[in-house]
Amino acid sequence: MKRRVFLAAAAASVLAAVPLRGWTAASRVALVLGGGGCRAHGHIGVIRALEKNGLKPDLVVGTSAGSLVGALYAAGMTSDQLEKLGQKLGSSALRDWIVPKLGLFGGDAIRRFVTETIGARTIESLPIRFAAVATELRTGRMMVFERGDIGLAVQASSSIPGLIEPLRLGENLYVDGSLTSPVPVKVARAMGAGRVVAVDVTFPPEQASIESPYDSLYQGFSIVTRRLALDERATADVLVAPQLPVHSDMGPATMRSLVEAGERSATHEMARLRALFG
Repeated sequence: MKRRVFLAAAAASVLAAVPLRGWTAASRVALVLGGGGCRAHGHIGVIRALEKNGLKPDLVVGTSAGSLVGALYAAGMTSDQLEKLGQKLGSSALRDWIVPKLGLFGGDAIRRFVTETIGARTIESLPIRFAAVATELRTGRMMVFERGDIGLAVQASSSIPGLIEPLRLGENLYVDGSLTSPVPVKVARAMGAGRVVAVDVTFPPEQASIESPYDSLYQGFSIVTRRLALDERATADVLVAPQLPVHSDMGPATMRSLVEAGERSATHEMARLRALFG
């Protein structure tokens, strides 16, 4: 118990939700990557399309799985590197088995994965400015991490309530940002971005197969987050909403199809994207 308290205090000293720092110029371009679980492979395809056209954002804001992809991209990883990493990564690699408390799995594996992939780095040290969106579980407030340990920020943003144990920092419990901002356009605006590209890979509830209590619970989560996503993505300057294939596995072929769908969707919007970045 003492060790957990010590670790929480240490984490709080290097990661805190802070007032957002804006830019003086409102012409900066933000890339917003929404939550969506495994569907976030579509983000990789969007990044690939931007790379092929020499387009790079000034800011990346991510929620949930979008915070994971966004953090690695902001740290300097290319779309090819992200896809290869995704092909090797199973969902179990991001979960720690624990004695159930506030989640079936621990979230430390998420932090370790980020650290092992890009090193023990702070958000402010990244070559592209980055922010991760999370939700404070006790109050329901949206929280934004734009400073401190990047692995902890992604862990906070990606901790699905009931499934992955919340990240505890001091007295606060942080969980999935999709509960409050699944496609965080407003955060990008608040950080000073004058132009926003939003990528929405949230799950369409109408595609759900509801056959178990877990399916029913997840469907409820999907309905809430989808409605929030539709409202917020409408305020973006350019929306990229890939038509991701329905899938029942995350094998190599499925992952490749998700990436390709993201690239196709971004390519379809390329004229508008060039004008936005230009």
